[in-house]
Amino acid sequence: MDEPKPAKTAFAGLSLADDLRDFEPDPSSAPARPDAAALTALSERAGFPSREPRVAKPPPIPRPLNFDARLTIRVAGPDKQRFDDLVYRLRVSNGEAFRRLLDHFETTAGSAG
Repeated sequence: MDEPKPAKTAFAGLSLADDLRDFEPDPSSAPARPDAAALTALSERAGFPSREPRVAKPPPIPRPLNFDARLTIRVAGPDKQRFDDLVYRLRVSNGEAFRRLLDHFETTAGSAG
């Protein structure tokens, strides 16, 4: 009869049939989990910032769903920046800012002429 073949060496001279229990970490050597409050206090004393946001985020801007058309216009770079700054300052969407600009223009143009 054929003799059993020796196990093939898988990596670094170890066989898959080898007993590797000596290489497993001892469960008692695992570090204890630190107290969360103590860890927070220690990290604040050391000056590490928290990963959690300290300031509540503002609620999302309500956006009307009735913008059903697109308008593409070419403008100068500084004018585009002014519009973007205005939108950011007012915390409104581009469409809402455009609507307000049109309303303002119509009221001032109506009183001027």
